[in-house]
Amino acid sequence: MKFVKRALLGLILLLVALFLAVWLQQVDPMQYDLVDSPHLFPDSLVNYDFDLDSLKKVVGSDKGLPPGFELQALLAYAAYPELKGVKIDMVLTQEGAPMESNFNIWSLFGAGKNRQYRILLNDAAGTPYDEILLRNLPFDAQVGILAHELGHVAYYHRHTTLQIAKWGLSYLLDDNFHATHEQSTDLMPVYHGLGRQIHEYAWYVRYDDCCAAAYAKFGDQFMDKYYLSDKAIQEAIDKHPLYNK
Repeated sequence: MKFVKRALLGLILLLVALFLAVWLQQVDPMQYDLVDSPHLFPDSLVNYDFDLDSLKKVVGSDKGLPPGFELQALLAYAAYPELKGVKIDMVLTQEGAPMESNFNIWSLFGAGKNRQYRILLNDAAGTPYDEILLRNLPFDAQVGILAHELGHVAYYHRHTTLQIAKWGLSYLLDDNFHATHEQSTDLMPVYHGLGRQIHEYAWYVRYDDCCAAAYAKFGDQFMDKYYLSDKAIQEAIDKHPLYNK
């Protein structure tokens, strides 16, 4: 009986120590322009004839492609050369948020080069937000929002496991932290040369007639609360030297 009590006490102390180690981490919710020599993509990617095999060589063999959206994914991957060599998969799911970036938790406990990340893309029928799912967006908007999700991956990959844990707690518990992180992640495509594409997404989900029902449901309490408007993104594009050469 004494052994059980000691083991239980040891476990409690270990959990407390782990919680404190996580909570004492300093984590900035902001994303910053840390891109070295970004490539500026055309204002619209719709009418270009891209070679999939060439793009696959550019992004590397460790990138998963969602069926039906291979080109959009490859273009988004190509904007993040710093993630070449990082294992990332884009997966169509039948549940969850419209789009979500996360990671294989167990891979966080090994070497950084062995981390594995996933971008989950809801493809279910009849969801409350069906209009803004990937399959219903214009091509450029699809590339833009996938580049936003890769911005999350770039953020995770710059942080330690304890820092990611602190980020997760803060993201869930602090609305201001949540909003700051998501709004600054909206700028990651801008920094990586896909500013026109994320602008297309921000405009489309707010103003296109196809998204009117979804925006009426989620605009005030979700889209406008946590994400940048098309006007804010346009201001960032206008100020960024990459778009003013």
